[in-house]
Amino acid sequence: RRGVIRFLVVVIDASESMNQRDMRPSRIGVASQVVSTFIDNFFDQNPISQLALVELRQGKAEKITELSGNARHHRGRLEERVVASRGVGGGQASIRAGLEIAAQMLEMQASYGTREVLLVYGSLSSVDNGDIFETLARLQAGQVKVSCVGLAAELFVANRICKETGGSYKVATHVSELRDMILAHTTPAPVLEEKEVRADGISYPKTKLAAGMWVGFPKRKQAPLNGWECPRCHSLVPDVPADCPVCCLKLLSSSHLARSYHHLFPVPVFSSVQVVEDAGQRCRACGQGLSHGACAHECRRCKAPFCGECDGFIHEMLHVCPGCEAHYETDSTQMPE
Repeated sequence: RRGVIRFLVVVIDASESMNQRDMRPSRIGVASQVVSTFIDNFFDQNPISQLALVELRQGKAEKITELSGNARHHRGRLEERVVASRGVGGGQASIRAGLEIAAQMLEMQASYGTREVLLVYGSLSSVDNGDIFETLARLQAGQVKVSCVGLAAELFVANRICKETGGSYKVATHVSELRDMILAHTTPAPVLEEKEVRADGISYPKTKLAAGMWVGFPKRKQAPLNGWECPRCHSLVPDVPADCPVCCLKLLSSSHLARSYHHLFPVPVFSSVQVVEDAGQRCRACGQGLSHGACAHECRRCKAPFCGECDGFIHEMLHVCPGCEAHYETDSTQMPE
C-alpha cells in the first residue's frame, strides 16, 4: 500500500551552519534550489497532495507557507524568503520547534492521508527550549513519519526520531547526492500496517474503520468567469486541485486522480532481450532502430521492444507502456456497439 494523498511539511534549516561553503555557493543556497525543484516534482507525482514549508532560524521555527496544493505559491514564498535573508542563515537551529509546528499542522488533517515531515538539516546540534522526546511522543500519537536529509555529520537525536516514527535518515556529501536524496521523497513510501497479537500467538493486521473523502469534478468556466465551478455549491475556484472555500469539497480533475494512482499500479519491469540480426526492430516509443547485438527491453505483456532511454522514461516519468495502450485503444475501437 502507498499513500495516494499525502500531507507533507518540509522543514528547512536556515541557521548559521548553513552558511558553510562545502557545497557551492553555500549549503543554504543549494538546499533552497533543491527544495524548489522538489516542490515541482512532488506535485507532478502527487497532484492531489498538500505541502507546507517551515524555516528554522535564530532558535525558532517560522511557517513560510501553509498546507496547500499550489506549487507556484510555495516556490514564490521560498524565493521571497531567500531574497529577504540575502541567502544567509542566522543563529541556531531547533529541531523541536520545527517539529512542533509540523505536528500542529498535521494533527488537523484527515486520517485518509499520510502525515509526513521532511527535515533538511545542516547543523551539528539542536538548541531546544523543552523536552524533544515529548514532541516525539506527540508525533507518534499523530502517526507522523519524520525523515531527515543531513548536510553534515549524523545527529543522534534526529536519527532516533526518524527511526521511531518509521522514517529514514541519510547524509549527503555533495550536491548531486543531496538532490537525489531529497527527490527520492517525491514517491510515496509504502504504508506499514499495524499488527496485533491474538490469543493464538499469531500477529494479524489491526482492523480499522475505513476512512474516505468526497471528491468533486468541477466544470471549466470560460470568460468572463475564468474558473472552475464546484458541482455541489456552484461557487468558483481559480484553479484545481483545491478545496471549495464554501462547502469544503475537494475539487480535482480526472487526470489528477489518474496520476496519483500510478504509484499503486506501476509499470512492470521490462525483460532484457538481445536484438536479432536483420530483424528490423525499432523502439516502440521513439522509433529508432535497434542495432544487432544490442540489449533491448521488452514489455512482458505486449512484447513491444524499447531502447534503454525509453525504458527509463516509461518507468520514471510516463508510468504507462505505449505498446499496451496502443493494444487497448485498438481493442476498444473494434468492440461492437
